[in-house]
This record gives sequence, structure tokens and C-alpha cells, in this order.
Amino acid sequence: MRVTNDGTTLRDEYGRQRVFHGINLVAKGNHEPHGTFVDRGFKGEWTEQDIKELAARGFTLIRLGVMWAAVEPAPGEYDSAYLDWVAEQLDLIHSAGMSVLLDAHQDLYSQSFGDGAPEWATQSTHSFEKTELWSDAYLTSPALHEALDAFWANTPGLGGVGLQDRFAGMWAHVATTLGSHPAVIGYDILNEPSPGSQAPEIFGTLIATFAAVTDQAPEQVFADFEDPEAKFAQLARLEDVALYRQLGDAVAPLVQAFEVDSVAPLMERVAEAIRAVDTNGLLAREHSYFANMGVPSGQPALADNAWVYSPHGYDLTVDTPAIALSSNTRAGVIFSRHKETQDRLNVPVIVGEWGALSTGEGVRAHGQFLMDLFDSYGWSWTYWAWEPEFSGSEACETLTRPRPIAFAGTARVWRVEDGHLHAEWDGQVGDQPSVFFVPESASGYHVEVLCDGAEIEAQMDGPWITVPAAHGHFVLNATQ
Repeated sequence: MRVTNDGTTLRDEYGRQRVFHGINLVAKGNHEPHGTFVDRGFKGEWTEQDIKELAARGFTLIRLGVMWAAVEPAPGEYDSAYLDWVAEQLDLIHSAGMSVLLDAHQDLYSQSFGDGAPEWATQSTHSFEKTELWSDAYLTSPALHEALDAFWANTPGLGGVGLQDRFAGMWAHVATTLGSHPAVIGYDILNEPSPGSQAPEIFGTLIATFAAVTDQAPEQVFADFEDPEAKFAQLARLEDVALYRQLGDAVAPLVQAFEVDSVAPLMERVAEAIRAVDTNGLLAREHSYFANMGVPSGQPALADNAWVYSPHGYDLTVDTPAIALSSNTRAGVIFSRHKETQDRLNVPVIVGEWGALSTGEGVRAHGQFLMDLFDSYGWSWTYWAWEPEFSGSEACETLTRPRPIAFAGTARVWRVEDGHLHAEWDGQVGDQPSVFFVPESASGYHVEVLCDGAEIEAQMDGPWITVPAAHGHFVLNATQ
């Protein structure tokens, strides 16, 4: 499938508006620097049956992790066995009727600290110490800061080639090898770009502002954020929307300077490398790591005709046992910031990561809130993330709900209420129909479609609904 931009809308090769809903499949690997890609943990645990089940739940997009350390285990040497395995996953996903956004994933930059870059691209003289919450290392680790600083400076590594140049070369090789696969619609250039030695300053400014506007001592706020119970008491203050937005505004200049001065040149460098071998695939550009928590992004537009903004967002309960206590208010502020960025850039959105609801209980309301919000914004998304116990979890059941797939024309609005789908669109003439997904229930479901007020017949094949393309104002109601 070829997908292109039309303002803030994604369109397929038939001119239909596409709305993607999907999930992340990422095998992050381990800290073993030698051996096959299987020995190093880069082979995913999911099966062909898992992929088929995701498609049967109405998912249409997989954000598939492609790890730099696995692709390029030595400078300029690419692992064909790993890329063959990725190609096999593309075959399975395509056979299931889904598309793929390839994701250069990283957490804490490198396999030396977390996952992502190879050991040979990790320039650091410090020893790394894990933090209780893994992501806190972004704020505290001199080893990570030094390695990230070297990457953002494009410091020459082995062979005298800059680290970013190596990274761009890796992407060019991936695009050459996999870009023509019919499952691939594009490339997510870099997961959650994070500053190095600037990170403590950004977080310090955030805490100092928080302390000032809540009349607390900065030292106490810092201490509370290191104590799980005290941290949640502090987070409760962020239920005040005005206060939360004030904190984001306070650190925005620092974050935006990093995005403009460091991230934007990397994105342009990689975009140029990919475009040399693939002129059609979507380029997905993310904001910085700190924008995940609601700091306004300052990224400039990517100088390309086919790109999307791919924000991430999590409440600060993420990756903790308190995920069921995630706040709709705080998450709503985060994604409202991303909507402001989309409006400024005037590009489509595919939310690359959200949720992380895991396999526990009590997460349904938060998941529904976020999907309702994304629907109101007209966004596509990929949920974080598939895991071996995902099927049958509350999160999985929550995500399995009615959704549009393709509008033969342009959508006006769609929403899901009590399991019922309502959609309106302005139709166009064409060979390909509008397509919708409604999970089958024991009692079945009823579909009504109107075109300019006159009822027309829709075709139903299990959970899939197709509506013939035509001019006019369409209204669809699918009720269980």
C-alpha cells in the first residue's frame, strides 16, 4: 500500500482517507554483544497466530521495531540473517492484511544501557548504573549522557565515520532491503530522541517551576519524586490543568532548542538517506522524550512531501504498578499539546505509542478515554505494546472495538459510544469502498447507512462492513 499526505489526512492509492489502528511489536534484545541475532534476543516472541489474531481484532498497522544493534553489529557490516527474519515478519503481517511502519527503536540509546545503538556506537567513559525506574537513567546517568552527547554531535567513531552518518547509512540499507515490501508504508526515524547532558537541566527546571507554583521547597519535591507514594501525592497536583500547562511552558524553550538544534538535523540527514533509495514511503518524525509528558514540541516541519507527526504520550504512572491509576486529565493535557503541534505543522498524526496498560485490571476506562480522544482528533495510532499475555487481557478487550478503516472520501467525524459506531463522511466516486470494523457479538449487530438521507445497502462479512463509493453525505450507524 502506498500512503500519502493530504493536509492532516492520510490517503491510500485509491484516494481514500485511511485511519490506522494497531500495535507495537518490538524485540529489544539483551546486553549480549556477540552471537547470532537470536542469541542476542532480537527475535520476537510473537507467532504467526498472534499476528492473525491482531488482524482479526481490527488492527491494520504494526509498528515493527528494527534495532540498529541487530542490523549493524559491526561498523558498515549488516546482518542479513536478522533482516531476513524481519522480512519474514513482513510477509506474515502482509498476509494478515496489515501494514507496517518500521521503527528504529531505542531506550536509553544503546544496548550497553538499554536497547538501540550497537556497543561500537556507544562512546562513554563512565560506568552505567541502573535506576529503579529504568527511564530515570535519562536524568541521572553520566554514562548515558556522554554517549548521547557524542551521538548528537555526530562524533566520528570507528573508521572515522560520524555516528549519525552510520545511523543514516543503516536506515538506507534497511530501506533498500525492505522498503519495497508491500507491507511497508514507511519509517519511524528514531524512537523518542532524548538529550544527553541537557536532561538534568530540563528536569531541574521542571521541578523548580513545580516547587515555585505550588509553594514548596525544590529539595522536598526532588525527594518526593524518588519516593513512590510521595510521588503520586505530588502528581495529584497536576490534575490542575492550568498548573500542568504552566510547567510545560516553563521548560519548553530548553526542549525546543534541543529539537531544533539537535534532532532536526538528524531527521533531515536520515530523510535524505532514505529518499535516495525510497521516494514514496512515509517518514514518521517524533518529538523529544520530554514532550511525552506534555512539554510543547518545537520541532520544525520535515522538508519532505510525505511525512507524519508521530507523538508519544503517557501519564507519569507508566511502567509502574500504578498504571490503573492513570489520570485522564493529565493524559488529556499531554495529547492536547500534541494536537497543538499537529495544527502548527499541518500534517497527519500516527500516535506511535500510548497506553502501556499491560495485562492488569482496572485499565479499561483510561484506554477508552484515550481512544475516544484520538477519534475526536481524527488520529491514527499504534498501542504500546504487544506482550505474550496480551490476548485475553483487559487492555486487549478494551482495544477491540468498532473503528473506521477507510473512507471513500473524507471523514467529517466518527465516534464510539457504548460499543456503537457512528461515522459521517463526504463520499467520492471510485472502485474501492469505505470499510469499517465492528467486533461481532453473540447477538450480532445492526448497520444502517444513509447517503444524502436515503438508505443504501452495506455489505457485511463477519466484523467487516463495506459501503460502496459514491458522491454524497454518508452517515453510518453500527449498533450491537
